[in-house]
Amino acid sequence: MHVAGLHRQLSGAGTICEVLDTGQGGLGPVFAWNLFRYGLSGWQVQVHTNGHNRNSWLLAFTCGVAGLRRGGSVLTLHSGMVPGYLQSSPRARRLAKIAVSLFGRIVCVSSAIQESLVNAGVAPDKIGLSPAWLPVRMSAAPLNSLLDTWMARHIPVFSTTMFFRPEYGFDLLISALTNLRIRHPAVGCVVMGSGEHRAGAERAVQEAGLEDAVLLAGDVDHDICLAVMARSDVFLRPTLEDGDSISVREALALRIPVIASCVGTRPFGTTLFRRGDRADFIEKIESALAWSCEMEGTRANT
Repeated sequence: MHVAGLHRQLSGAGTICEVLDTGQGGLGPVFAWNLFRYGLSGWQVQVHTNGHNRNSWLLAFTCGVAGLRRGGSVLTLHSGMVPGYLQSSPRARRLAKIAVSLFGRIVCVSSAIQESLVNAGVAPDKIGLSPAWLPVRMSAAPLNSLLDTWMARHIPVFSTTMFFRPEYGFDLLISALTNLRIRHPAVGCVVMGSGEHRAGAERAVQEAGLEDAVLLAGDVDHDICLAVMARSDVFLRPTLEDGDSISVREALALRIPVIASCVGTRPFGTTLFRRGDRADFIEKIESALAWSCEMEGTRANT
């Protein structure tokens, strides 16, 4: 979503901008051909990657080489797991340092990522800090009938966005919802996103008996994602690791209460719970719901 927003913003300002998506076919010959074709033509290469595994840094290295003709290529690192990866082995740090040397500027979305690069030997004056977020462009996109009907029959309604990978805390979310349904029988949570462990997520929902309470919506259009957030009572971010979550900032911009784990960078206004602590997670959710009810009552009496 961040890359899509950047593309929209740059194109709107009259800058010619193309996006090469490694998610479409991976790092295969077609991607490599297009990458070096643009690089040799003098385009500036800007790379957005997680930075928390070997393949990510190999991608950065390849793109850095492709951008050498123009010079001044930019690398943005997004994952809160970068520090852990760089600390994992000398080999990881060497690969990162080699890749970073090919770029004129490194952008980190959190201070923890920035600090880990400095500790790995990257020159501080080469590194910048900037959250991976652009102002919300809210549209009047209507929800499809499935989402609209599903959300209308659940109270309260939560929303979240995630990849189905362990660090996103899906198991913690399911555990919390199992408990919350005792007090809120009609609770519902829309989970937007995909990932390699989607089948495991479906099994977890079934085993918890939450088929009616959890909607695995898959990947949705960004405007639909924002519309779902805007209709939610609370936005949840149960991650075990994080960088600077775009969805957290978007939910706050929409004035939706946000409950997020105390990891990565969290903007002002986020209600934090202790990482992996189900009891604290539930307590903060209940507090947010109580506050929302109080605000509704105040508005109704005004």
